[in-house]
Amino acid sequence: MNKINFPVLNISINELNLENVSEIIFYDIYFYSNSYDLFEKLRLNHKIVDSKGNIFKIVKLQKKERNWMSFFKQSKHEMIFELLEEKIDLDDLKDFMLEKMANLEENEYKLKWIENIKKAKNFDELIRGA
Repeated sequence: MNKINFPVLNISINELNLENVSEIIFYDIYFYSNSYDLFEKLRLNHKIVDSKGNIFKIVKLQKKERNWMSFFKQSKHEMIFELLEEKIDLDDLKDFMLEKMANLEENEYKLKWIENIKKAKNFDELIRGA
């Protein structure tokens, strides 16, 4: 099994907008909620590109056992990823990101993000540039 390298970019979001812009990059393996319905909506079966350019699919949520201490901590459950045979090259991913950003409101943040995408020399820089 290939190890996933974080951060990762969710490439299954059909349209990027203000409501889901925070859902396109994950910095670790965890889903921070107890809501399985929310996991199904936001992550299950989504394809992601890791910082090495590998494409994975999120296939399951590994729920942790809850105890009295978990009441005081933020819930986090491990996402399980499956490596896919699919490939994407850096330029195609740049084009994909620029296309998805078309619906976002024009502002300084968007312009800086576009600049970072265009300058990225590898997948890690592209993902972190967001």
